[in-house]
Amino acid sequence: WRPALAGELRTICSAIQFVRDPSAHPDKIVSFSDNAVPGALFVSIMQSGSLIDAYDLADSLIHEYRHQKLYLFERRYPTTQPGSLVVSPWREDLRPASGLLHAIFVFVELRRFWEHIRDHGPGRLNNRAIAQLEDTQRNLAHAFKTLCGCDLTKAGRALGDLLQSRTQRLPLVA
Repeated sequence: WRPALAGELRTICSAIQFVRDPSAHPDKIVSFSDNAVPGALFVSIMQSGSLIDAYDLADSLIHEYRHQKLYLFERRYPTTQPGSLVVSPWREDLRPASGLLHAIFVFVELRRFWEHIRDHGPGRLNNRAIAQLEDTQRNLAHAFKTLCGCDLTKAGRALGDLLQSRTQRLPLVA
């Protein structure tokens, strides 16, 4: 899909660990990353007793890679001030502003991925891609409104503005 993204993922993320969460619903695809383990992506490859679809694996890898990329950026340029918790449209619990910015950073890129799947992927995924895009667009709109009220650093505000501008343009090709 995007060779530049694949190359960056390989550069930033040195380890992919397959995980299983016995407490999660069998249909849930689990993935996570942790700033304390730089470059490591933790992803599940099983769903309901079978291997997950390759597109779900790609979604998980892109998702966690984007967290790792932002962790690296934040080591040099903090993006938020410590403060109150905010609502994130992707979570039921309140999140710090940094968590909301991470979600936006991740889903702006996943939006590009699902646009590509909608336009060039297998027909069997077309309706799913459309649903993903509608959900992502709705959540990004809410998230950007919330982010405007967050106490961001100069770098955080610049990053938020850049991400918002990317949601208002056609997707980039490279």
